[in-house]
Amino acid sequence: MAKKIPEGKAELSVYVDKELKLRFKVACTQQDKSMGDVVNELIEDWLAQNQQKS
Repeated sequence: MAKKIPEGKAELSVYVDKELKLRFKVACTQQDKSMGDVVNELIEDWLAQNQQKS
């Protein structure tokens, strides 16, 4: 059965170190946030900082 991707969302696959992923997952859980929500925030912040340079 295929994965159902929520409307308006796209899947993003990346490779990170196992230990980094574990630390990220634990930190997100401790803050009661989903990893996806935090990744979205991080990407938005990165774009805001880096688009100003263009």
